[in-house]
Amino acid sequence: MTAMTATHFSFETINRGLPAFARFCTYLGAIAGITAYAMYGPSGYGDEGLLYFLTPSSFAWIGIGALAGLASGLTTGMTKPSVTEAKVALNLVSWLDGALMMILLAAFWSALEPSQSLITYTDQSNLISGRVIMTMNIVFLSSALLYITYLFAPASIVGNLATATAWIGVYSGGSALLLRWYESYLLSTEIGHAPVSNLYEVFILLFCITTVIYLSLERRYQAKAMGAFVMALVSAGVFFGIWLSARGHADIKPLVPALQSYWMKIHVPMNFVGYGSFAVACGAGMAYLVRDYLEQKGGNARLLAIFPSLDQLDQLAYKAVAIGFPAFTLATILGAAWASEAWGGYWSWDPKETWALIVLLTYGAYLHVRVSHGWKGRSLAWWTVSGFLVTIFCFVGVNMYLSGLHSYGRL
Repeated sequence: MTAMTATHFSFETINRGLPAFARFCTYLGAIAGITAYAMYGPSGYGDEGLLYFLTPSSFAWIGIGALAGLASGLTTGMTKPSVTEAKVALNLVSWLDGALMMILLAAFWSALEPSQSLITYTDQSNLISGRVIMTMNIVFLSSALLYITYLFAPASIVGNLATATAWIGVYSGGSALLLRWYESYLLSTEIGHAPVSNLYEVFILLFCITTVIYLSLERRYQAKAMGAFVMALVSAGVFFGIWLSARGHADIKPLVPALQSYWMKIHVPMNFVGYGSFAVACGAGMAYLVRDYLEQKGGNARLLAIFPSLDQLDQLAYKAVAIGFPAFTLATILGAAWASEAWGGYWSWDPKETWALIVLLTYGAYLHVRVSHGWKGRSLAWWTVSGFLVTIFCFVGVNMYLSGLHSYGRL
C-alpha cells in the first residue's frame, strides 16, 4: 500500500463507521451541555466568554455532555453496528468538525490579542481579526486566480491548490467572524454582539457561505471548472469589502436598538445561505453560457474538456437554487416575525422587504418553470445571472440608494 493510499484510507476510515458516529454523538452531547448550562447553570450565557457563551464555568457542563455523548455513541455503535452508517451522522459530522476547527482557530487568534489596556473603541487597528480578514482576502483572491489558471492549465496540482486555498479562506473568514464576536465584548460588554450587524461583517459571512456551498458541489459533482466563475464573484466581493474597510465601515460598533434581538442571529445567517446559493447558481449559469458559446463557435476542445457538460451545469444551477430558495423563504418569514416584534407589523413594504419579495418571486418563478414546464438550457442560465443581479441590488443597492425601516444598514 502506497503512502498516498494509506493516507486516503485513514481519512476515509475516520469519516465513516464507528469513529464518525462516535464523534457525531460527542458533538450532540456537547451541544446538549451548552443548552443545559444556558437553562440551568448558575449564570447562563456569560458576557465574558470566549465566544459569548463559552465561559470558564460552562466548560464543565460542555465536557460532561461531550463525554456522555461519546460513551453513548461508542456503546450504541458497538452493540448495533448498523446505526454507525446512518446518513444523518455521516453527512453532518464533517460539518461539525469544521465548526469545531473554526472555534479552535478563533481561540488561537484570541490568545494573540493585545492586552485589555491597549484595546480601545476609538482605535481598533490593533485587533487581530483585521489581520485574519486581510489573510482571508489574499487567500480568496489567490484561489480565484488558481481556478482561472486551471481552466487553461488543468494540472491536478493547480486544481488541488485552488480548492485548498478556497477552504483556507473559509476557515480564515469564519474564525475571523467568531474572533470579532469575542473582540466586541473585549471593547465593552454593552457593545458585544454577533458579527452580522453591518455590511462589512455580512460580506465576510457571504464569502464563506458561497465558497462552502460551491466546494460541497465541487466535491460531489467534480465541477472544478465552475470555481473560476464562483470564486471570481467572491473576489469581486472581496474588493468591495476592502473598499468598505477603507471607508471606515470595518470598525466594531454598538448595535442600534432595532438590531438588539436574538432574531438577528437567526434571520441574517439564513438570509445569506440564500444569497450564497444564488451566487453559486449564477456561477453555474455563467459557466453554462461560456461553454455554450465555445461549442457554437467550435472552441478549443481541450478547454471544453475541462468544463462540466451543459446538462451538468444546468443541474448544478438548479441544485444551488433549490438550496437557496427555501433558506431565503425561511429568512423572510423570520424577518417578518422580527418586524412584528420590533415595529409592530409583519410587513410594511419597506424597500428591503419589497426587494426581498422580488428576489423570492424571481427564484420561485425559476423553480416553477423548470419543474412544472421543463425549461432547461440557455434561457435558465441567463435567468440565474439576471436573478443574481436582482439579488445584489436587494443586498447592496437598497442599502446604498434607498431609505426605510432598514436605514440603519445604509452606507
